[in-house]
Amino acid sequence: MTLGGSAWAAVDSPDGRRLAYAARRRGTWVVVVDGKEGHEHDALGTNAPTWSPDGQKMAYEARFGARWAVIVEGREGKRYDAILDGTLTFSHDGRRFAYVAQEAGRSLVVIDGREEQRYDGILAGSLIFSLDGQHFAYAAGRGEARFVVVDGVEQKPHDAILEGSLTFGADGRRLAYAAERGRKRFVVVDGREGRRYDDVLNFDPVVTFSPDGARVAYAARQGAKRFVVVDGQEGREYDDIPTVGGARLLFDSSERLRYLAVRKGAAAAELLLVEETIK
Repeated sequence: MTLGGSAWAAVDSPDGRRLAYAARRRGTWVVVVDGKEGHEHDALGTNAPTWSPDGQKMAYEARFGARWAVIVEGREGKRYDAILDGTLTFSHDGRRFAYVAQEAGRSLVVIDGREEQRYDGILAGSLIFSLDGQHFAYAAGRGEARFVVVDGVEQKPHDAILEGSLTFGADGRRLAYAAERGRKRFVVVDGREGRRYDDVLNFDPVVTFSPDGARVAYAARQGAKRFVVVDGQEGREYDDIPTVGGARLLFDSSERLRYLAVRKGAAAAELLLVEETIK
C-alpha cells in the first residue's frame, strides 16, 4: 500500500480526535479512518472528506466503475452518474446529511438517504440546514426559472438566486435570501420580496438576522450610494460599506446594530463605525 497521489491527503476531524487519509493499493483506493481500512474504490472525489461539525461522522465521494456514490462512516449510498463537488453537507448537530447527485442529465438532492425532486440544475453552494436541523433549503432551477426549495416545497421563481445568500434565523422558523429579476436585486424574507435595488452587497452572510430572529438586515446599493436596510427600512446613505477585514453587519441585540461605512469628503475619506438603535 502506498500513500499519496490522491486528490486529498491526511485530514483531521474538527475536534482533532480523528484522522482520515487515502492510500493506493493494486490500482484501487482505500480510505483509512482511525487506523481502520475501508472498502476499495476505483477512484475518489477531488474534494477532501467532509466532517460533521462535531467530528463524529465523515463523508466522501467514491467511484465504482462508471458510477459514483457517497460514503458516510463506511456505509455506501446509492450510486449515480455523478456527485456534484462541494455539496456534501451535514446539519449542525451531525444527525442529518445531504448532497447533490446527477442522474441522466438531471440534478437532485439526496437528504437523509431520500431523493428529492429532479431539476435542471441545483446551486452547489446553496444547501443549508437550520441551526436546529429541523428545516432544509437549497436553490434549484427549471428552464429559465430559479427558485428556493424549503423542506421540499418550491418557492416563487426568480431570474437568479445569489450564491451563498440563503440564511435561516436562529430558531429555524425564518428564511431569507437575495434574488434577481430584470437586472434588479432584492431580498426575500419569509417568502415576501423586499424593495428592488441596483445591487445587494455580497456580505458574509448576505442577510443577517438578529440573535432572536426578530429582525433582518442587509446592505444594498442604489446608484452610487450604499445603505443598510433593517426590516425593510433604509438607513443613512454612505459612499461605501466595506466588507474587507471581515467587516459585516453585527447585531448586538434586536435593538442595536453595528457596521463600518465610508463617507468621502473634499480632502479625504472617513471610515466610520456606525451604531444604530432600532426602535
